[in-house]
Amino acid sequence: MNIATISLVALLACGKNSVPAKDPCLVNGTDTCAAKNTALTATINLAAEKQVMHSFGASDCWGIKFIGKNWPENKRNQIADLLFSKEMDAQGNPKGIGLSMWRINIGAGSFEQGEGSNISSPWRREESFQLPDGSYDWSKQAGNQWFARAAKARNVENFLLFSISAPVHMTKNGYAFAPGGADKGKLNLQPGKMDAFAGFLADVTKHYTDAGIPVGYISPLNEPQWDWMAGNNGKATQEGTPATNEEAFTLIKALDAQMAAKSLSAKIAFGEAGALNYIYGPVSTAPERSDVFNYFWNPSGKGYIGALRSVEPVMTSHSYFAQPDVPTLISHRQQLASRMSAINPQVHYWQTEYCVLGKEDGIKGGGRDLGMNTALYIARIIHTDIVIGNATSWQWWLAVSPSDYKDGLVYVSDVNGTMGELPATQQDGTVHSSKMLWALGNYSRFVRPGMVRVDAALQNNTAPETAAANLMVSAYKNPATKEVVTVLINMTNKDEEISLSGLQLASPEVAVYTTSEKDELRHTQGNAAKGIALGARSVVTVVGKYR
Repeated sequence: MNIATISLVALLACGKNSVPAKDPCLVNGTDTCAAKNTALTATINLAAEKQVMHSFGASDCWGIKFIGKNWPENKRNQIADLLFSKEMDAQGNPKGIGLSMWRINIGAGSFEQGEGSNISSPWRREESFQLPDGSYDWSKQAGNQWFARAAKARNVENFLLFSISAPVHMTKNGYAFAPGGADKGKLNLQPGKMDAFAGFLADVTKHYTDAGIPVGYISPLNEPQWDWMAGNNGKATQEGTPATNEEAFTLIKALDAQMAAKSLSAKIAFGEAGALNYIYGPVSTAPERSDVFNYFWNPSGKGYIGALRSVEPVMTSHSYFAQPDVPTLISHRQQLASRMSAINPQVHYWQTEYCVLGKEDGIKGGGRDLGMNTALYIARIIHTDIVIGNATSWQWWLAVSPSDYKDGLVYVSDVNGTMGELPATQQDGTVHSSKMLWALGNYSRFVRPGMVRVDAALQNNTAPETAAANLMVSAYKNPATKEVVTVLINMTNKDEEISLSGLQLASPEVAVYTTSEKDELRHTQGNAAKGIALGARSVVTVVGKYR
């Protein structure tokens, strides 16, 4: 068995928090530290294979429609490079985070309605390719299409189309949000329009495919557990529709038939549940919209979709509201993995949307944070979704955000630096990267599609709750290229040193990429035999070759 041992040697400094060039414990030849070089060991078993990784991604909601259409091309390319580039600069630093999944929103037509859409902000309204008479205008969503082409030009491997609402001329209330009342919790679609809606989704898939965008997946519903109604002021915040499990099943069957009729190879990736507990069990407040995995993936159930031609064997869900504290963070993923394994272990789990919506374990949703505090928090969620929840894909919500909120990877402001969904920023502005972008990049840039997660555990740190508060490690291998990638997260305020031993590396020289308060995937050459720095409050990726 190929077993790698990674020793994390803690530098226990005496006195001030400085690390001098020489041993800080050796003073005038005397060892002044009572407990010098206390070692932690991370054991990586390359033979203990876990899930095959699929992708890391983000979506083009909401501002891409303005930025991709109106902004100066050099700034568009700057953003595209940050998100998609796999290139390195002259110093070996990544130019971007190399996303391997790009999520493209299929708009419902609220943008054309303007103020009459009753969606408050124009940033949250979307164009529709389909006109009320059923014809198509493929010049619509020009900004979205520009970024899709930019992603393809930078060799993004996977593209997923997702729908939030049917076109407004098909909905019950003529809006891209739900009517409530007697229809509360039900799909906002006129009777008899199921096939038309499915046909629309298939037509959009064919359009992108014919335009050279290799769409691999289509998601027909988004967070159907939520009611998506207007507030007391009569205004909604965005497009959206609920749907019962039964309605979703009917739509999936209709879409499957349309995909087959148009000879499309893209697969239906269903779920996009608003929270994890709706996937793994019944929720008393929404019995017709919960216990989703059992309903759709139990081979003996009435809603089983596994036999349909165009359905991908994945369950997709969002990680919102699933981590108010560390024990709950762990528990939700354990219950999810257990339930999926018990009902149908052949189905993979994708985490397909997350940002910080509200207060979670000390992190507030409001207030943009370009620094490491939120980045470390996000890295912990990524780690837990993958290692505990067995996610094979992990996808962020807004790739680009103008808001003073923790919802973006790249942020944009007006040219004066003012944040917000502003008219001026629709035409031009300033680009800001975030540590959330680069911390995701510690995974997305190096853990490529098809890599296999392997077992990794820290000695004396094996309990998930302990790891989540201190040090986390995960590892991935590429059997074809013999590349091994190790991602470490240091949540603590202590610097550590990593000594790589027992990995049977082809060469002791490894590449190290650090995201910290001062670094953004900064590249350094490391020597496995001499030790690699793992700074306080940092995310570090180590890339090497094994024999």
